[in-house]
Amino acid sequence: MRLEKHARHLDQERLLLQYVTLRWEKEVRGAPFATARNHMEKAFRLPDTLFNYDTSYGFPYHRLVILQNKEGFKKIQDKSVILKPTAKNCKLGCIVIDNKDPESKSTEYDVTFTYSPECGKPVRYDKRYQLLTERAFGLTSNAYGRVLYNGRHIYQDTGEWYYELNLLNMLLTERSDANVLIDQEPVNVYNQIEILY
Repeated sequence: MRLEKHARHLDQERLLLQYVTLRWEKEVRGAPFATARNHMEKAFRLPDTLFNYDTSYGFPYHRLVILQNKEGFKKIQDKSVILKPTAKNCKLGCIVIDNKDPESKSTEYDVTFTYSPECGKPVRYDKRYQLLTERAFGLTSNAYGRVLYNGRHIYQDTGEWYYELNLLNMLLTERSDANVLIDQEPVNVYNQIEILY
């Protein structure tokens, strides 16, 4: 019984999410390290766990954290993380993904950037000088979207600055190909990139 239930989820349309954080410190801020960051891949192979899951246990996404230092890039986290199964929307970093109508057969999501202190400096404001909340795009079947935002942070124990570029790749699809985010370019791209001093 459980195997049949599990198998049914494999052919259904699913929202594939890959949340990547690239982190670096001040000794690699400038060239040639900034050039290497600009040429770094923006999408990676997905783990098999994103295609083989039972939604009653939750919803998985791919979480990657990459550290850049003078030797190059190193993955310090590469895992699948489970979101709560009942959530109408989810928040990954400063990005909210809202399922517009969970009961509908045709799924559509609203993707919104919402500034909070976890995004880092500089603070993002709207035209009324309120903290920025801005719709990035809507995501429908087979539409590949990407959100990028950066920020400057402080290590609480040392007071030293570090920097992050966060990107969220998302695709609503029936495909079960681990390279699905690599083999194509996003249709919808939202950038919230600032100069980091």
